[in-house]
Amino acid sequence: MAASALLVVIAALGRGELVLALGCLAVAALAGVGVRARFVVPFRIHVTRYDMTPIVQAHTARKPVRVCFFSDLHLGEYKRADWAQRVVDAVLALSPDVILIGGDLVGLTDCCDLVDLLAPLAKLRAPQGVFAVLGNHDYGLPGPDHSEELLRLLPNLGIRVLRNECVSLGDRLWVVGVDELWANRDDVPRALQCCMPAQAPVIILGHNPDLLLRMEQQRSPHWPTPLICLFGHTHHGQIYLPWLWRLTTPIRSRYCRGLYHLPLGWAYVSSGVGENTTPTRLNTKPEIVLLEL
Repeated sequence: MAASALLVVIAALGRGELVLALGCLAVAALAGVGVRARFVVPFRIHVTRYDMTPIVQAHTARKPVRVCFFSDLHLGEYKRADWAQRVVDAVLALSPDVILIGGDLVGLTDCCDLVDLLAPLAKLRAPQGVFAVLGNHDYGLPGPDHSEELLRLLPNLGIRVLRNECVSLGDRLWVVGVDELWANRDDVPRALQCCMPAQAPVIILGHNPDLLLRMEQQRSPHWPTPLICLFGHTHHGQIYLPWLWRLTTPIRSRYCRGLYHLPLGWAYVSSGVGENTTPTRLNTKPEIVLLEL
């Protein structure tokens, strides 16, 4: 009935009035999209779940591990300690065995003290530990370099920063953390050295998915095959238009968003949970990833 009434109104309008009415509708629709992209979507956390146990069973018959991954908090101007607390609460609600953080913990920080911004992360707890790598913004690319402060602060919050090193989670899993690509601090061969030969599945934790290009160039037949590589950095484009994403996403590779099956293994690029250049999201969502391995 509403559609019929609308047709009657349109039929009664003159050509000029019709153009004006359609223009007003278009403006209203765009305004609605803009309001949602600015004030709604950036504050709704989405949990992406992948059951990778069939893949793991090819490597091991051990008990599955629940891995929770998030990246790109960008705490500062747009999102502060209250948002960090919401992310922490959402992560803990998933009861993970291990928590991985993919860099860019800070963003535009002139507004706030780093200690206050990151304080909620002290509540992150997981039986197998909480691990992180640093991202380009943490190293001041661009912006101020907070890396030294983060390297002092994060261990006090119970978060171990992996810088081209790996850690064994008993006999269940290796977590390999590779330092930031843009800062020229990445060293994949060194990071993998301590887990060769790997007796359990390997997760590679990095920030920038362009690291995959370097891994393909440096790859050695002696490397363990990663079960999955986890990255952030791209925000899934943040304001994502399929035909323009390369203009807004600072990567050289095609690995912008989601899950990829590669010769190196699987790779997942997350949309992150924060925003930096603009506090707006279009066709993307703040994301926490839960892997059943």
